[in-house]
Amino acid sequence: MPGASGFIGSHFHDVLDNDTIVNLDLVKPKWNQKSLYEKGDIRSKESVDEILSRYKCEAIINLAAEHKDFGLAREDYFRTNELGTEILCDAATKHGINTFVFYSSVAVYGNNQSPSTVEMAPNPNLPYGESKLAGEAVLKKWAAEDPNRKVLIMRPALVYGERNVANMYRLIDQINKGRYFHIGKGDNVKSIAYVKNIVQATLYLIDNLEPGVHTFNYADSPQLTSRKIAETIATALKRKNPITLPYPLVTAMGLPFDLAIKVTGKDLPISTSRIKKFCTETYHKAVKVATQGFEPNYSNVEGLQNMVEWYLKKQNEN
Repeated sequence: MPGASGFIGSHFHDVLDNDTIVNLDLVKPKWNQKSLYEKGDIRSKESVDEILSRYKCEAIINLAAEHKDFGLAREDYFRTNELGTEILCDAATKHGINTFVFYSSVAVYGNNQSPSTVEMAPNPNLPYGESKLAGEAVLKKWAAEDPNRKVLIMRPALVYGERNVANMYRLIDQINKGRYFHIGKGDNVKSIAYVKNIVQATLYLIDNLEPGVHTFNYADSPQLTSRKIAETIATALKRKNPITLPYPLVTAMGLPFDLAIKVTGKDLPISTSRIKKFCTETYHKAVKVATQGFEPNYSNVEGLQNMVEWYLKKQNEN
């Protein structure tokens, strides 16, 4: 399982026997020292081949990716998300592995009109989405070379949950500290995916996987607006609902942060681009997963409540 030292990988370890997972990652996991960890780089053919030669693997679940919004060159995304996938496919061929799970992203839809569906033609507008789509193309080519090969492509919306310290964590932290406010109407839908649900969905789909390439969007229900997400978090934190400020004012407030980012080269939590991104609708339908018979254990409201509970516990430990 390349990239299994990360946030999503930790949740696979929660539900699978650790001795059934070979974790190929550049970073040793901090949350579990009992897993079969192998330091390796999917961008290195020699590294991947040497590790797979020592294990009898039945499937590859690729969680490794370059996905940061800041500080990466265009080629950095493609070296990991496309070339890394190609190297893994070559190794799978060599070692007789016929099942491959690839965590792509709804970023492949890019400029498509909202809401997206898995039937839509991709239209990525940023290097991350473009590189993920390139990785999907590598897998489609690999699957076409052998009728027994099975490929599952998951395109999740923003994944959140316990142990995540990225966008949703920062939102919870800002609301908890009274530094967050609604921007305009806040009626833009923001599709999100609770980590425990998507891990279970992935395992469910693997168990029922037929030969060929199968692509799924993943987002949980109910689909929430940016305002409703913030209000759900505030309620779970036992905080008052945030006040509302007009979009032009908030954008103006972000300009000094843009200057600071340019001068320091640091990725600050506030910028006009982050404000625009938060206020943009990112609505992705995930009906196809349900048609396969999968039923998630948690709603988005329950998932957010669980993450807030974890956040508060983490704050108390610090």
